[in-house]
Amino acid sequence: MKGRKSETNRIFSFCMRIAACHASVITLTALLQFPAFFYACSPVRESAPAHNDGQIYIQWTKNPIQDSVDLFFFDTTGVQLLDAYQKVVPIEGQPTAGLSRSGPRRLVALARVPSGPGGWYGVRGYADLCKTSFLLEQDSPLQPLLYGEARTEGGTSMDVQLPLQPLLTHIHLRSVSCDFGTLPYAGQTFFNSWLFLSYAGAECRPLGAGDPPEPLSWLNAGALDSVSARRLPHPEMVWQTGCGEIGPKRIYPERDFYCYPGLRTCLVLEGRVGADVCYYPVPLRGLRPGKTYRLDLTLQRKGAPDPDMPVESGTVIVDCFTVPWEQETPRTIYL
Repeated sequence: MKGRKSETNRIFSFCMRIAACHASVITLTALLQFPAFFYACSPVRESAPAHNDGQIYIQWTKNPIQDSVDLFFFDTTGVQLLDAYQKVVPIEGQPTAGLSRSGPRRLVALARVPSGPGGWYGVRGYADLCKTSFLLEQDSPLQPLLYGEARTEGGTSMDVQLPLQPLLTHIHLRSVSCDFGTLPYAGQTFFNSWLFLSYAGAECRPLGAGDPPEPLSWLNAGALDSVSARRLPHPEMVWQTGCGEIGPKRIYPERDFYCYPGLRTCLVLEGRVGADVCYYPVPLRGLRPGKTYRLDLTLQRKGAPDPDMPVESGTVIVDCFTVPWEQETPRTIYL
């Protein structure tokens, strides 16, 4: 017990020194780590020092995030001013501590999110943090930008569940086939030259902007914009070479696309049926951040002559399955 109390006091002392510190988050590295989750509770309440501040003890239990996490505590009344900020650096197997004043608080956590040249010094209230944008050019499916929010009820110790999730949505094209049945061009196949996401969300504010938030800007707004797509560190998130010839026999290309979800987002198959250029824009309605959408497509008619033109009813049969981004046991920390 004595060792636990000593360790807790050391953590608390360290937390007091950093409580007023504002530091910029590290820039993310590239490519897909699944979303992380942490839970808040106080596993060492018996050794908590007596004072009026609210203590948070963070214990990483499995597959911890290797990056630092920015924690913001805001008042829950009025303009929700910033009460405390800490950058916590998780160390596997060791607890980390955070601190805010007692009382109800809004807790926001960001991981891998660049803070800008001035760090987080401009954040004076929750409304300031809500201006933080996630940019597709800074995001990556292997190490996505993460965010999460929770409310605490106050007191010197508390239990709060706070999930961290990506703002990215994952579109997985699992299979596709093409059968024109008894139509005049029956027997022909579709040669798929390109696959891309149209109206792919490129900038989005995850906090305070609706559920889910609507993107502020898009890539491939209607037609493919290969110049803009190539500027991404991972252009394959929104644009890939096609599947080649697609006929009655179902093929399984197993292609993955990522963007911020929007109301007009479509997966577009571009190619030819005979000499005719055609497009199959598949609307992706109801997309949510941090979800995987698995698509099985069946093409039954010629597509539209323009990628921004809806196809006739019955042109594409879409079987869509929504699953969590990850299937493994969620990662947790304990506060």
